[in-house]
Amino acid sequence: MIRKKLRNKIPAGAELDQDTELEGLGLSSLQIADVVFALEDRFEFEFELERALAMKTVGDIVTVANQALSEHQA
Repeated sequence: MIRKKLRNKIPAGAELDQDTELEGLGLSSLQIADVVFALEDRFEFEFELERALAMKTVGDIVTVANQALSEHQA
């Protein structure tokens, strides 16, 4: 999902893995917010604002999304 959402926003040939830094991809805060909103819409949960603002890597997005999903399902 994250890779698909970022497909047209990141430089050609850029690798995405858990350690990929969002800043290193050249994403604006608006583009990162777009990914966050897409995940929220797709999985019907909300990111905790403080956690969302602290995300620095693709792995952080996955971790925060998984935490939000598990809290939402509880």
